[in-house]
Amino acid sequence: MDRAKAWRRAEAWLAAPVPARRLASVRIGLCGVLAARLATGPYLELAGQPAALFRPISFLRVLDAMPPRGPVLVLQALGVAAALLATVGLATRVTLPLAWLAALPLMAMTSSLGKTAHNDVLLLLALVPLLPAPAGAAWSLDALRRGGPAPAAVPGWPLRAAMLVVAGAYFFSGLAKLLHAGPAWALSDNLRWVLYASSDAQPAPNAAALFVAARPWLARLLATATLALELAVPVVLVRPRLTRVIVPALVALHAGIWVTMRLNYWPMAATAAVVLVDWPGLLDRVRGRRRPAAAAAGE
Repeated sequence: MDRAKAWRRAEAWLAAPVPARRLASVRIGLCGVLAARLATGPYLELAGQPAALFRPISFLRVLDAMPPRGPVLVLQALGVAAALLATVGLATRVTLPLAWLAALPLMAMTSSLGKTAHNDVLLLLALVPLLPAPAGAAWSLDALRRGGPAPAAVPGWPLRAAMLVVAGAYFFSGLAKLLHAGPAWALSDNLRWVLYASSDAQPAPNAAALFVAARPWLARLLATATLALELAVPVVLVRPRLTRVIVPALVALHAGIWVTMRLNYWPMAATAAVVLVDWPGLLDRVRGRRRPAAAAAGE
């Protein structure tokens, strides 16, 4: 296939319409995750930290210390309220961008302590394509207020751009491991030492981490599986059926990281599940299976 033809196919894939319900499910899921994250984040605790601990990134470099508690509390309340309104689809064109703008400085605070925190980056990036999109066209209070039937389809580029962001995040994470460490990242004792160090850093020895670290073959197997999974995620863009394998594997990966290292990446796992899975299609399939079962029971 020549380059021009491949480019045309990629453009057609990106621009092809998608069901309005699919985009709505992504809006509901991501805004719900955003509301939960903003409501439970450590922003007020960070606001009270000494200025000597402040290691700002990006636009926060204009400040000499963490923002004061008052403005942080206002931003947090505003972000949670706007995210909840966007979740139910009220004034979505306003509330969704407002929630995102309120979240940006708050989540930047968690990366201004000398180490970049990756917990929320994927969530914020996946929301960007939805900011100008008709995300409230279906399954929303906006649609109810407009009256009449909701559109069956909407432009597909916001959804597919979000899918590219999610798939790219995992793929380039795996690629970086290969570029910086090579196959030794998985085939050496690298993961064992990481698990030993993580267990030592926790208040009490971590039995799960020590169990894996004590078995070199298991540590290498899990490391190899992790690397293969990260590199394989983009396959779902061209083979959507593989989401039923890839997404549960990603959730299991993040669950394993939490169990062994106590690193909480639940917003990242939730973002992947929300964006990559066709939840309305899954709901239709479940309903379709129940109808014949109900009819058979009625007989």
